[in-house]
Amino acid sequence: MKKIPIKYKLLLLFSFSFIGMLILAERTFSLSQENIRNATTIFENSQSTQHLQENYIEPTNALREMSLSLVMSPNEDYRKNIEADIIDRRTRLEENFAKLDPQTYSAWKAYSNSVQKTCGYLEARFEEAAFVHVTSIERENYTALLNRLKSLQHDAIMQTKHNFSDIQTGARALKYELVVLVLLLSALVFVAGYLLSSHIVSSILKLQEGLKEFFGYLQTKTTQPKPIELHSRDELEDMAKLLNQSISKASATITQDTLFIEDAISVVNDLKLGKLSSRLHSTAQAQELRLLKDVINAMIDNLESKINEKILKRTEQEKLLIQQSKLASMGEMIGNIAHQWRQPLGELSALLINLQVKHEFHDLDEGYLLESIQRCMKINAFMSGTISDFQNFFKPSKEKEVFEISEACERAIAILQASLRYHGIEFSFDISEKMEVLGYPNEFAQALLNILSNAKDVLSEREISNPFIRLYLKKGYKYILIVIEDNGGGIAKEHMERIFEPYFTTKYAKQGTGIGLYMTKMIIENNMGGIITVKNTESGALFTIKLPSVPEAESMPYM
Repeated sequence: MKKIPIKYKLLLLFSFSFIGMLILAERTFSLSQENIRNATTIFENSQSTQHLQENYIEPTNALREMSLSLVMSPNEDYRKNIEADIIDRRTRLEENFAKLDPQTYSAWKAYSNSVQKTCGYLEARFEEAAFVHVTSIERENYTALLNRLKSLQHDAIMQTKHNFSDIQTGARALKYELVVLVLLLSALVFVAGYLLSSHIVSSILKLQEGLKEFFGYLQTKTTQPKPIELHSRDELEDMAKLLNQSISKASATITQDTLFIEDAISVVNDLKLGKLSSRLHSTAQAQELRLLKDVINAMIDNLESKINEKILKRTEQEKLLIQQSKLASMGEMIGNIAHQWRQPLGELSALLINLQVKHEFHDLDEGYLLESIQRCMKINAFMSGTISDFQNFFKPSKEKEVFEISEACERAIAILQASLRYHGIEFSFDISEKMEVLGYPNEFAQALLNILSNAKDVLSEREISNPFIRLYLKKGYKYILIVIEDNGGGIAKEHMERIFEPYFTTKYAKQGTGIGLYMTKMIIENNMGGIITVKNTESGALFTIKLPSVPEAESMPYM
């Protein structure tokens, strides 16, 4: 048998299997035909049950509902329509019940006559008699008819059950026959297959063991695999010789490629640590790995160059943005100081003029002079305090801290309050309870001031009648919302997606730098872990700042 080619050995085995499959197919086909016949019988019984339901029980229920509706109908026209439907329904049911057994037909006639009698009462305008009849005699006849129909339906169901029991009995007999046949054929095929394949399997197992040892070497890279010893004098022996040659060559290649991969892993780890100076130096046997080496080294060179270029460019941009933001904040600060000082300077000028007049008319006494000096000192102290407030406002916070959100809002409002009054802008600030967040209070106040200043500028430039800005806070379970709303007409649709971009502004070049809202977004989202959004309302724009409240914010790592 060793000199027989494997294909003939397998052909003999497949012949046994094919003959067995033909026998099983014939018996399975017979069983399927029997099941089809049995299923047809059950289907016919089910149709009988469905026929009773659709053509007798449901129409009878409908006729009963029509009879009740006829008695309860509110007007003559509606009653005539129902009577016509009842006549049509009775006619069709009369044809159907005539096909059933005499007992069922007799029950139908009794109920049909009851319905006709109810209609007769109504035609004679004996509504009360009709109501009594429909709820007594007609209901009894309806119940008797319905019970009779249910009895017929029950008989059909029981017949179906009996047929199904017969089908189960036959199916079990066929199943046992099929099981016995399968066992006999399986035993025959198994014995033939075992005798024919034992030699093939033993050779394959030797090949498998050799390959397993080789694949184990591929995973562990420790013990060199042994040559596969096989003397089956067939194709498997030739395969073993080819595998031995391939394994020997692959082992040498793998050893060198393994060193290359270890070097590549080391380079990748260096890249993860930011060491862009690391390069691949080992040489691999595989052409793909050699190409990979060149690609990786070129990629690292390119990456190092681009990263250095991006870092330099980003650093310059950030320096420029910070400088421009400082200059813009300084310009805003000077303008707001001017508004804050306008009234006290007027008062101070009035006091000096009054002192001059009294002095010229020799009406200046020491008491009035001292009182005027005290008032001038108070005005001077107020103006000096304004400068201190502005200095503290623009001083950056060094570390994150828990702060009360309304206090930061009030500091921003105080900076802009005089300017808002000057432009006649109504401002309201609504806060219902104490709310605390974790972040940078001065930076947050600066971000809020940018939004308020933009709203003020829009209301002033567009000359909005009855201008207003509303600021209110809302506290949720995990977040705090700061909402700023105005009636300045909103933001143009084509500008909505770009208002947070650096250098984007809708003002003239001398009026805006385009970095205010960009810095606001950076402060809220990058520095405080929040979200800022904007949308248009019917009258203007609505900015929403969402910040984590203290319980959640305290669990966040510092940035």
